[in-house]
Amino acid sequence: MNDAFRSALAIVSLALALAACAAGGATSAPSEPPPSEAPASGDPGIGVPEPGGVELVEPQPGQQNVHPVPLERLDATASGTAVSVDAYWTSGVDPCYVLDQIQVDTNDSDKTVDVTVTEGTSDPDAICVMMAVPKHTIFTFEVPDAGTWTIRDSQGGAPPVEVEVS
Repeated sequence: MNDAFRSALAIVSLALALAACAAGGATSAPSEPPPSEAPASGDPGIGVPEPGGVELVEPQPGQQNVHPVPLERLDATASGTAVSVDAYWTSGVDPCYVLDQIQVDTNDSDKTVDVTVTEGTSDPDAICVMMAVPKHTIFTFEVPDAGTWTIRDSQGGAPPVEVEVS
């Protein structure tokens, strides 16, 4: 048996043992987590964690098997014509799910900005555990003029947010 297979087997065995223990000693648990405060500029949606438990990731261009990911929340602020966006999504573990790039497409005529976040893998042969990882990234871009701009997820996941640019 190789080391990677032994590690994967150990993780699966541990997960099964923990699940059995949890099921055997289960008592009543709340059916829903308590609600959290939503940011002023975006709707966190159901099950989207707040920033404290979210991994901040930076783009690492050059990943393989790159694909767009749907976002869960967008928060935006402006300072002059510079717009800063904090984008949230749930993904998997490195090296299987690595942020590759953020594409920003502005449409000056209707003052909209479409955001596309893409992920890929840095090691297509890696064995990765299936674990949800809440992630976010922060990026800044310039818009050409003042007014109310609408920031949208190109994949249709996150609700659009508006930001006032002066």
